Amino acid sequence: MDTFIGSLINNWPEKNDTFMVICNKNHPGLSYLEGLLPKNTQLIKHPIKLNWSIATKLISRFPKLFQRILRQLLRVLLAPIQYMQIKNLLSKYDGDQLISVNGSYPGGETCRLANIAWKSIGKPRSIHNVHNYAIKNRKIFSFYESFIDGQLKDSCKSIVSVSKSCADSLRVRDKFKSSNKISYIYNGLSIESNNIVTSNLRKTIGISKNSKLMVMIGTYEERKGHEFLLKAMSYVYQKHANVHLAIIGSGSKSEISRINQLIEKYTLNKNVHLTGFIDNAPQMIKGADILLIPSQGFESFGLTAVEGMLNSIPVISTNIGGLPETLGVNGVTGLYSPADNYELFAKNIVYLLNNKGVREQVGVNGKLRAKSLFSPSVMAKKYKDLI
Repeated sequence: MDTFIGSLINNWPEKNDTFMVICNKNHPGLSYLEGLLPKNTQLIKHPIKLNWSIATKLISRFPKLFQRILRQLLRVLLAPIQYMQIKNLLSKYDGDQLISVNGSYPGGETCRLANIAWKSIGKPRSIHNVHNYAIKNRKIFSFYESFIDGQLKDSCKSIVSVSKSCADSLRVRDKFKSSNKISYIYNGLSIESNNIVTSNLRKTIGISKNSKLMVMIGTYEERKGHEFLLKAMSYVYQKHANVHLAIIGSGSKSEISRINQLIEKYTLNKNVHLTGFIDNAPQMIKGADILLIPSQGFESFGLTAVEGMLNSIPVISTNIGGLPETLGVNGVTGLYSPADNYELFAKNIVYLLNNKGVREQVGVNGKLRAKSLFSPSVMAKKYKDLI
């Protein structure tokens, strides 16, 4: 979401417009976000209490089921206070238009309340932006959930997600089932950087430029599919024993330990490199032969896929969520297969490794698709037109 905000503002087509970004002062990505914003953008760090920041301190010792119930109860109890604070904040800064940027749905309560508060102070109807999948109304608080959904729908001009797949998921909510306000605009991404890249991934992991290199980028969460990938690699290594796999990402000590155990179990440590977090990864992966996305759930768009495509790296992925939308025609601009079929995933890898011409052409086709559909200027213009 931080990347989206920075990209939207930096590529906004109307250069006389100015932006104000309002963000909770406890947002963990605040310094990163601040670095993305142009100098004329005002960043307002508000102190409004969020249920997760309070709940973590208060209820961490309770059983997990009880914690979940208390978190939702706290969400409902805090909402009227948050609503008034947001209303006062928006009245104070007196903007002309509002885009509220949310994660999943219902996601952040203050994101939903911002659109509702905006309408209450007599402003034009706003945009609610959703970056991940919606879940069904929680039964225990269904009255509150339906009330807020209804208020949000009436307050917004549009509820915009980042892919058709993600937008369609909003219709699991009772109030949104038949809404004509739901749409999608693909995220735009540029991999250009002002930083001088003095190294590359091959140099970092110590392999020659002639060695075949495949890359996965993702946090060490289970849903990212590390075990699925390593199962596939056990097949790939039977055909191509000297290929290298670099896994870029970060995680907790227990997550790192789990992945190391999986590497030993499935690949006997054959040419698998855990790099940890790498700054400026889209620049560092230039020259890789294949980008792998073995996700097992919750991929609303596929930002990593676009990073690979813009580098002319062919992408092999599962068919989870918005990934097929991002990659386009299977086998032409990328390759994807079912998330429960690691053997087919492996066969796609071997097919590209065996066919250099096809591999290079898929990379070229992917870049053309990414530049035409996922340009940040195209994205920004669509939001400008929507406003």
